[in-house]
Amino acid sequence: MKSIIKASFAVLACAAAMAGPAHADQLADIKARGTLVCGVLSNLEPFGFQDPSTRELTGYDIDFCKAIAKSLGVKPELKPVSLEARIPELSQGRVDVLAAVLGYTPARAEQITFSDTYFVSEHRLAVKGNGPFKQRDDLAGKRISTMKGASTQFFLQKVLPSAQLVSYDDTPSAFMALVQGKVDGFGLSETMLRRFIAKLGPSGNITVLAPSLGEEAWGLGIKKGEPALEKAVNAALADMEKSGEAQQIFEKWLGARTIFQMKREFRTQPIKG
Repeated sequence: MKSIIKASFAVLACAAAMAGPAHADQLADIKARGTLVCGVLSNLEPFGFQDPSTRELTGYDIDFCKAIAKSLGVKPELKPVSLEARIPELSQGRVDVLAAVLGYTPARAEQITFSDTYFVSEHRLAVKGNGPFKQRDDLAGKRISTMKGASTQFFLQKVLPSAQLVSYDDTPSAFMALVQGKVDGFGLSETMLRRFIAKLGPSGNITVLAPSLGEEAWGLGIKKGEPALEKAVNAALADMEKSGEAQQIFEKWLGARTIFQMKREFRTQPIKG
């Protein structure tokens, strides 16, 4: 029996030696490597897009990625991802974090970890400024255009269940339906709404209604099972809120001096899910 026990211990010791050292957590890997690989968008102004003059990636999400990397003491490495491939890229370890307009949903939260809020996307309705509609609920029972599969549809069904939703394959078509008078209103995130309105110009006479349809909290995406990285990212976001850097980034890309002319009505905090 003693011989059998000794032999078993020998096998276990050998197996442990062959396995090598235990894998370090992702935060340790990032610091050892000296870079934070951020999955970002490259075609969605003002969050992640190519500066036409420099061809470099820039935007709201990019600035947050750079700030998080600085807080961790490493350099940012930007890796463009598509909307569809964001979560697979993170889950398969090809990026360390996602800074890619990632709105919280319970389904996504089963796949990845969300950081605290770094942006809140309000969804609103736009109408013709010379029309009879002055506030959101005036559009009850009316025709409202949206993009197929957009979060706005969920909010509309909840807030204005009697509205007639007219779905389009893309947002420009849904917006033009309002401009051409085919629908009474157009629903989308406020950021994108204001971008469409600004590009149309004042002659288009399109206005955004209050109150909002609903809001969607955005977090940075982190791979499941990485508590040290999650803690470090949230600490960095808290410091940015406290120092005013988060407000400065908002003003730079979305504030009064931009085409969006938006106000920051949220603060960094844990996402309620």
